[in-house]
This record gives sequence, C-alpha cells and structure tokens, in this order.
Amino acid sequence: MTPQEPAPNFDPIARPYRWLEYLTFGPALTRCRNHFLPALTDRHTALILGDGDGRFLARLLAANPNLRADAVDISLAMLHLLTQRVHLAHPTAATRLRTHHLDALTFVPTGPYDLIVTNFFLDCLTQSEFANLITRLTPHLAPNALWLVSDFRIPAGPLHLPARILVRALYLAFRLLTGLRTTHLPDHDSALHAAGLTRATEHLSLAGLLTTELWVYTPAALPAYTPTMQLPPQRPRNPHVPDPVPDPEPPSPSLPEPDPGVFHHEIYPPKPPRGPSDQ
Repeated sequence: MTPQEPAPNFDPIARPYRWLEYLTFGPALTRCRNHFLPALTDRHTALILGDGDGRFLARLLAANPNLRADAVDISLAMLHLLTQRVHLAHPTAATRLRTHHLDALTFVPTGPYDLIVTNFFLDCLTQSEFANLITRLTPHLAPNALWLVSDFRIPAGPLHLPARILVRALYLAFRLLTGLRTTHLPDHDSALHAAGLTRATEHLSLAGLLTTELWVYTPAALPAYTPTMQLPPQRPRNPHVPDPVPDPEPPSPSLPEPDPGVFHHEIYPPKPPRGPSDQ
C-alpha cells in the first residue's frame, strides 16, 4: 500500500465475516488455519498478524497456556471481536494477549518471537509490502522460530485457470467491500527463502487452492534445517482442538438461523398413532 492509497477498511465486514467465509468455502478455511495447530503448543511468544475475528488465536491460546501473543490488525472492529473471543477462551488468555490497532507495515515489533502467524493475511499485501514486512520482522525472530502461512494459491494443471478466476473475483469483492487495492497473490516462497526461512512442511486442500505451511527460521549462524530436525508432533492421537468460543457474537440479522457452521440435532415430536380413519 503506497502512501497515496487509502488504507482498506475491514470494519464493515468484521461481524459477518465468518458467515461470508462459510457461505463461500464452508469449513475449508477454518480447517486450513487449524491444520498445524497441534504443532504450536510448545511456542512461547507469538506475533499474530491479521487474524480477523480471532477464531484461530482463541484456539491457540486455549491449547497453549504458556503462550503470550501480540495481535496486530488494522481493523478496530476485528480486534474487538478477537478480544471478546480470547477473554472467553481460557482463564488466563486475556492476560497473555496484547492487541495493537495498527497497520502491520508500521508495527514496531519487540520480540523475540518464536512464532509468527499469517493466516489469510499475506494476500492483502503486494510483493514489495511483503518484502518490507519480512525485513522488519526477521531481526526479532528467535532461532528456529516457526512462521505459519495459510493462504490461497494458484495450482498447476487443469484447475490453474479456474483458480485464477476465483482469486481475481475474491480480490474484486474485497475491493468493493473494503477498498483493498491489492490484485495479486504475493510470492511468499521466494521472499521467505531469501530471509533465511525454510519450509518444513505444507498441507494443500481444495484441490490445491489452499495451502498451510510451517516455515523455520534458520539464520546463517545456525545449521540449515533438514528433515531430520524434528518439529513438534503435528498429528497427536487427538489432533482436534475444539473451538473454545464457538459463537460469542450475536447472529447476523441478514442470515437465517441456525448457524450453518454448527451442526444441530433436530428434535421432532412423535407422530400421533394412526386411527381407523387414517387407513
């Protein structure tokens, strides 16, 4: 975002965002965000950029009681929802969170962080903005810090063109709703490699349209990452981390109940017995 361009405004979509997300992709984006959540339970200090309404961060703080986090978001409404969720997620979660109502490109990090989370955030940045962000953050990363990236991608093969059309349509929708001026996905692979990070593992979903990746920071003074350097277990016996706050905000008045993201058991009264007149 150049100085001449106004900052995007995500406040109008803050409350209906999860509805819009579910109606567009169902639970796929949530599953993408949470795929590597079990691998983050040994982290101590996290920087969370653009987590939106806080569904991921609430789960992370509930699953890892030792984690302290800085959450940065340009949207005050999103931060308000995030704070609500975190307050209800775990008895100590609120005391372990600091929120920053700032553009991530102007945030002054403190660190050292052993975890950075960018879930569906990098797609809001241009390539030069992402390069600037990495330059600002890497001096504040602890050795062997993890960087979680979850985002859209353009797969190769027969789905390449449909994916390009879909991503362009999403950018157009966000331009209309928020004023976002970005039009293309940044190449995060080359930028993170150049900054001394190595992709340790990745998981693709929706036929390659979605990716979630764990990158490891190994500066030049440390040995390069190899697959024999074990990450925390990614798939324990019970990998599911339940949402500690499934729905704290009131339902959207523009959409019918029940919440399509929650399974509801319908209870029907028993049918009366059939009499002779019903035969």
